[in-house]
Amino acid sequence: MDMKDMIKNNNIDWNKDMVKKLKHFPIVLHSNQWKKGTGLHYHPGLEFHMTHEGTGTMVVGKQIVLQSPRSVLVFRGMVPHQMISRSSYKRSVVSINFGDEDTGMLPSLHQLIEFAWIPNDSCLNFSLTPKQFLRMEEMVKELRHELMARGTGWEQVVLAQVLQMSVFLQRMLVEPEQVTALSSQPSGRKSDLVQQCSDFVCGNLGEDLSLKTVARRFAVSEAYLTRSFTKEMGISFYQYVLLQRVAEGKRLLREVPDVSISDIAYMIGFPSSSHFSRHFKLLTEETPSVYRQKMIDT
Repeated sequence: MDMKDMIKNNNIDWNKDMVKKLKHFPIVLHSNQWKKGTGLHYHPGLEFHMTHEGTGTMVVGKQIVLQSPRSVLVFRGMVPHQMISRSSYKRSVVSINFGDEDTGMLPSLHQLIEFAWIPNDSCLNFSLTPKQFLRMEEMVKELRHELMARGTGWEQVVLAQVLQMSVFLQRMLVEPEQVTALSSQPSGRKSDLVQQCSDFVCGNLGEDLSLKTVARRFAVSEAYLTRSFTKEMGISFYQYVLLQRVAEGKRLLREVPDVSISDIAYMIGFPSSSHFSRHFKLLTEETPSVYRQKMIDT
């Protein structure tokens, strides 16, 4: 299934507000913003997502990455993404879209900024040292000042700042010793084991997906499987299964309103509707029934 089919089949929200802002000027910043997670959405351009305080789980396409202070994610906005957090976390987000070059609003400097290093269907996950993250925060602060003050030549300065930020992160791909923990698959590709296991999980959510069962199926030890998942996905095997089941539960609640919540729970592998409701609320901060009603009302 390609990205367009995925978006169409899952009723993912098109972020109209971001589209409007990017049309006004192709660089948008939300700095030091406290959020309690987001819905699954997509938008034009690219995104640099920084976590300052708190924790959460970022879903980008089929990739699930645990976020903590000093985490930076880089991905394309057209890849459906969502932040799941049990409590508020503090973030800064830089959104960039140079897709429309005929408006005349962009100085030629933007042509120096290239984003071929960013995967098309996944994300890059950086965990910076305190010194590196302080530098990122300084760049965000400088960017915020220019976007708000709009002094003489602010457009050129903003483009230069985004170029600097982009190169700062890009260098970590070719100079990995400068970053404490870059995702073990810089290209966004997972190892064969993790890819095959994640595909198996997504295609068999209603089956027994215990660590023991899946490890036996792929002829590896339980310790090796969960260690591989944690290393490559930033999340344990158990958490990955849980997130996928809740995500599928959300889709079914939206698309099959005549099927009971109990039946949905069994379809996606939960032993009871109460188990489903408990985990659903932990990850989304609302019950399945409230979520379904909200979808009906909209």
